[in-house]
Amino acid sequence: MAATSHRDLSALLAPRSIALIGATDKSRWSQIAFNNLTLPGTSAQLHLVSRRGGVVHGLPSVPSCKAIGKAVDLGVVIVPTDAVGPALEDLAASGARNAVVLTSGFAEVGDAGRREQDRIAGFAREAGLSVLGPNSLGFVNFLDGVSPWLAPPRHPGRTGAIAVISHSGQVAYQLINAARLQGVGLSHLVSTGNELDLDITAFTDHLLADERVKAIVLYLETVRHPARFIEVARRALAAGKPLVVQKVGASEVAARSAQAHTGALVGDDRAFDAICEQYGVVRVHALEDLVTTADLIARTGVLRAGGIGLMSNSGGVCSISADAASQAELPLPQISPATAQALRDLLPDYATCQNPLDITGAAAADRSIYERTLRVMAAEPGFSAVVCFGDLPASRAESDASLLAGLMHMGRAAQGAPIPVFVMNCIQREVTPEGREIADEYQLPLVAAGLDRGLAALGRAYWWSQRQRRSEATRESAVPVALPVAPAYSEHAAMQLLRSHGIPVVPAVLARSVEEAVAAAGRIGGPVAVKICSPDIAHKTEIGGVGLNVSGAEAVRDAWSRVLSRVPADARIEGVLVAPMRGRAIELLVGVSRDATWGPMLVVGLGGIWVETLKDVALRRLPVQPADVVEMLASLKAAALLRGSRGEKPVDLPALARTIVRIGDVALALGPRLEALEINPLRVEGDSAEALDALIVVGEQPGAAR
Repeated sequence: MAATSHRDLSALLAPRSIALIGATDKSRWSQIAFNNLTLPGTSAQLHLVSRRGGVVHGLPSVPSCKAIGKAVDLGVVIVPTDAVGPALEDLAASGARNAVVLTSGFAEVGDAGRREQDRIAGFAREAGLSVLGPNSLGFVNFLDGVSPWLAPPRHPGRTGAIAVISHSGQVAYQLINAARLQGVGLSHLVSTGNELDLDITAFTDHLLADERVKAIVLYLETVRHPARFIEVARRALAAGKPLVVQKVGASEVAARSAQAHTGALVGDDRAFDAICEQYGVVRVHALEDLVTTADLIARTGVLRAGGIGLMSNSGGVCSISADAASQAELPLPQISPATAQALRDLLPDYATCQNPLDITGAAAADRSIYERTLRVMAAEPGFSAVVCFGDLPASRAESDASLLAGLMHMGRAAQGAPIPVFVMNCIQREVTPEGREIADEYQLPLVAAGLDRGLAALGRAYWWSQRQRRSEATRESAVPVALPVAPAYSEHAAMQLLRSHGIPVVPAVLARSVEEAVAAAGRIGGPVAVKICSPDIAHKTEIGGVGLNVSGAEAVRDAWSRVLSRVPADARIEGVLVAPMRGRAIELLVGVSRDATWGPMLVVGLGGIWVETLKDVALRRLPVQPADVVEMLASLKAAALLRGSRGEKPVDLPALARTIVRIGDVALALGPRLEALEINPLRVEGDSAEALDALIVVGEQPGAAR
């Protein structure tokens, strides 16, 4: 994978001087941009550039950037569409190297707009100009007080450590509202628009290096540069900074070959899920979850191994939270005997000391019970985090001294706890300014998103922490040496190729006459399979080109005649394959299909007749290592079969993983002409694996005329 060149965007995101290009009193948009660029606390020097000069927005303007007399750090372009190109040329000629183009009317409107956008992109590259946009709302740097932003000013209520980068400006604006509602502080907000130059990965890469940023939220409508996205995801994993992503707009299913099951199992959205799983990207499906999850992981960091402790003064809340934790795949281990005894010493005799812990109504009479029980729960060695359910009031008038005392004790217990402790609202409600004051006063580790959403976010933090602890498995394997590619592959040719690379295959004989078939069956000495062998017939069973459990010379002759009679007139026939029948065992599908965005994707799942029915598969982008494949196998619903359910012999997963890695390596070695490689089934029993059928589909040489 080619290295991504790092773009230093410091002068763009934290400029000391800004030119507003296209400033005019006649434009509402110009007025909004001016208002945002002159908000209290803004330190950047502002220059107004108006073609006619004169006074604009109550300040003197100049007719061009060159007339400023010195290079500015950032040009904010808000001129009409046909004037954007000349405006950028003027900006570059003045010595500036960064621009935000707020103007729309480019690639999003059709071919003419795309051509103009491409022309401007070419100029920007030649001039060394870094450009955000066009068709962008701009950005807000909350930490440094810079707001080249084309929407009414809106602040999340507090600055923080969560950066938001979004293709959509309106979605970015809504995420400010989500942060305000939940009391979450933001560091940056970037709307990338059409991305003629700087894309989401460029800003992500830059903000990963900012020590003030602890987590990055991404709203994606497409991934323009897949290799860069993967590299940035790997950097984020190495830096311990979560990427929390919502991706929409699933593209057309990338079924590169209608001849293979594998292609139908790999689509843009399914493949993107696999990319997130493989590279430690946290994927969510709701805007509110973006903010909640990023904020929570930023505060937990990497959770230690263990489960989650839950506590409340309500048995009902304990039951609801247990169900929600199960849904979020959060383990709820039972507390140790020592912890149970310590809790019994604190709670009434009628309390049951278990996880989730109901501290009972006794806490209403003595609020210090919250603090004392939380301290005991946080010391439980089997927990990696503890959640206490409480309720932050909107104001002091809404609460009373007793309830506030309970919050105070929760906050005290959280301070200095050996593991993260959270106080979580049961129902999501807005964190008002006065509510925030209360939370800050008591140093409450508040999660205001509500029980379901909060525990779901904690479940993602738990998954991300596991991914961090096994991040060594994300190292890329070496790409195997390229293999020559045949114009087409029959099953016999595919099996020979696999065998030559150390992949066990069933010993089949290619018979070119009925007598050769009878002789081959005699040497095998048991029931055999008789199959048409043709590079033009992918699914032999569907046309009746397979005979199973064939025994005896006459039966072999009958099978020979029957399968050949089903051959289409235009199909090339190499002969008939004769192979021994195998006994009952686990059958897997192992395949590779080329996704239009992410390239070759490995698919592993339950095979045979079950692949189309259950679609129980796991995906990873090639190349993979054995640890990746073991993880894939463990994620299948059929994993219990591999572990040896109902007394069956368990499968040697490391040995199976090594075989599957070799299959993936063969697919990579065949290069970009490979459209699909599929083994269905791969028969698995104990420490042995054997391919019983194989399909390889290749396309035209890249660049070949069609």
